[in-house]
Amino acid sequence: MSPHPTALLGLVLCLAQTIHTQEGALPRPSISAEPGTTIPRGSRVTFVCRGPAGVQTFRLERESRSKYNDTNDVSQASSSESEARFRIDSVSEDSAGCYRCLYFKSSRWSEHSDYLELLVKETSGGPDSPDTELGSSAGTMPGTEASGFDAP
Repeated sequence: MSPHPTALLGLVLCLAQTIHTQEGALPRPSISAEPGTTIPRGSRVTFVCRGPAGVQTFRLERESRSKYNDTNDVSQASSSESEARFRIDSVSEDSAGCYRCLYFKSSRWSEHSDYLELLVKETSGGPDSPDTELGSSAGTMPGTEASGFDAP
């Protein structure tokens, strides 16, 4: 006697749920900035995105995903961790804002990292003059093209 179609559908749904549960969510990536998150105008900053071993692509996004850069230049930081570096050679007021990472592994994208806010510091002429931070995470970036970052 052949199985009832409803029973087959139930079996397929149970198997699909089991497979999905075994895959689980990808670990959330982390983001940091070298040498730090407050950078003098004209200086270099490197964003470091980290995720689990086996990452194929890292993406660095700025603000509301309107600007991003992908890289396949992924290195193994350790036996359990991958990393990618995104460099801005000369920061300006336009570089200030919030950045975050995500990665592509096993045919799917991870969750986003936490935001990291980059502040650009204007160094003034005199030693007694206070430094001023330029830019903030407020506002939007012009354009929707994948540009604005220099990958290594």
